[in-house]
Amino acid sequence: MRLLTHFLLAALLCPGGWLAAQTNIGTPTPALLSAAAGQVVVRLDEPIAAGSGKVQLQWTINHADKGGFYSIERMSPTMNKFEVLAVLKSETSYGRFIDEQPHRGRNTYRVKWLMESGLHQYSKAVTAMFAGDMTCRFYPNPVDNMLIVRSEQPLDLLITDAGGKVRINTQLQAGLQTVDMSNIEKGMYIITLTQKESGRVLTEKLVKN
Repeated sequence: MRLLTHFLLAALLCPGGWLAAQTNIGTPTPALLSAAAGQVVVRLDEPIAAGSGKVQLQWTINHADKGGFYSIERMSPTMNKFEVLAVLKSETSYGRFIDEQPHRGRNTYRVKWLMESGLHQYSKAVTAMFAGDMTCRFYPNPVDNMLIVRSEQPLDLLITDAGGKVRINTQLQAGLQTVDMSNIEKGMYIITLTQKESGRVLTEKLVKN
């Protein structure tokens, strides 16, 4: 067992001594898919604000084997590949990690589970938006009828169409809020979130199905 543990840790390390980045987004190995009977093995929840500009990740494992290691990975707005933030010992069917220094803009996260058998499984990729001291998250994108917004501070939300016409203009409280999009036509929109206390602004594209 000790030899296998050393082997798994060595597989994560690149020659320069840093943890190697992964470029495969959420693609599980066929052998592990078969073992899981087609079920989602690593379920990564949507990121949540952890205060003071931090992002918290939580995940669960749907598999009888609980051993191995969790590799927490992040893709920044300026990179096209994942970097490893931490490697944690897998002793239970759930895990938690706090990113204390997320990049400004879009941060994409995933969790890789390396089993003691040598197989591995990626979670789906999830994203969180970070602008200065403002941490917020809106999803899903594309959206059908209800848009969910998470924020640690009150926000002004503005949605405009391609011609600049205002379609939704509302105020949101801190925490989890929902915005009704059922009366909005299909197409591309711009969503702007403005933090009331600091005046920081986050602008992203939003697709309506």
